[in-house]
Amino acid sequence: MTHRSIAVTRVVNSCVLLELDGHAVLTDPWFTERWWLRRGEPLGLRISDLPPLTAIVVTNLATNHWDLRGLRMVPDKDSTPLYVPTAGMARRARALGFRHAERLRWGQTREIAPGLSMHVVPSGRTLVWPNNAYVFGTAAARVFFGGEAGGVAPLERYRAGHPPVDLALLPVNGLQPRIGPRLVMDPALAVAGAGVLGAGVLIPVHDAHGHDPLSRLFRTNGTAADAVALAGPELRVVDLPTGKRWEPAH
Repeated sequence: MTHRSIAVTRVVNSCVLLELDGHAVLTDPWFTERWWLRRGEPLGLRISDLPPLTAIVVTNLATNHWDLRGLRMVPDKDSTPLYVPTAGMARRARALGFRHAERLRWGQTREIAPGLSMHVVPSGRTLVWPNNAYVFGTAAARVFFGGEAGGVAPLERYRAGHPPVDLALLPVNGLQPRIGPRLVMDPALAVAGAGVLGAGVLIPVHDAHGHDPLSRLFRTNGTAADAVALAGPELRVVDLPTGKRWEPAH
C-alpha cells in the first residue's frame, strides 16, 4: 500500500470518503440527523466539502447509512454512479436524480473508474434485506469496506477465493437491540475480521451512537479504543476521528 494510493476521511458512522488513486468514493452517506436518530459524534465533512465523486456505495437501507434527505443535496447526481443492495433503493435513488443508480448483488464486480475495480461481498442481512460489503482494488492497494458487517464467516468465505486486502474498514460498536441478535461487529470481531482478510490496517467505523429515542431500544458493545487494545502486533488499528484525513506512512 503506497503513500499516494489511498486516503481515508471518516465523515460519521459508516460514512467515509475513500480516495483511491485519485478517485473519490463515498460510502454509506449520512449527513442529516433526525429527531429520532442522532450521530453521537461530530460531522466530519459537509456535502459542500466533498470533492467530485467517482461513485457512492451503500451497504444497507438504514437511515444512518442511506440518507435520502442528504442525497438530494449531492451535486452531479445525474452523472454519479450510486450502488445499492436492493432494487427498491435503486428506484428511490433514480427518483432523486441519480440516473446511474444500480442494484448490485453479492459476487458482482464493476470497473468504476480506469484502474479501480469493485467487488461486492456478502455481508449478511437486515431482516430479509441483503447487506453489501465492497472490496476496492487499485494497482497499489486493496481496501475492504463493510459498513454493516456482522460476522467473520462471510469474510472467511470471501478470503478463501481472493487475495488479502491491505486495509479493512469494519464496525466496532456491536450495536444490538435490547431484545434480539447483534447487528454489527464488536471490537473483537472487527479485529478478527481484519485478520481473516489479511489486512495490515483496520480503521473502525460504526463506532458512536447518539442519545436519541432509538438508543433506548439498542445497546452498544465496544468502541474503536477497545479494538486498538485488542489488536496484536501484526495489525495496526487507526482510531480515526471524524473529519481527519488519514494516509498510510511512507
